[in-house]
Amino acid sequence: MQDICPSTSKNSHIYVRTLHEACLRTGGEHKLAAYLGVPVADVEAWLNGTALPPDAIFLRCVDLVQMPRAR
Repeated sequence: MQDICPSTSKNSHIYVRTLHEACLRTGGEHKLAAYLGVPVADVEAWLNGTALPPDAIFLRCVDLVQMPRAR
């Protein structure tokens, strides 16, 4: 699978790693932003590690990452 998430910090903080995986599972940062109901700029800041997502957003991403992948 091609990595379509623009995060350059995917190996750093657990928040960034989790958001990166959620980004991959939804199909990119725009789709992740739509899924979460937030602006793309917020997702970009969280993926780049320049801001931390609110706890509720992070937990939604954890739930998404924990779902089994469709085959």
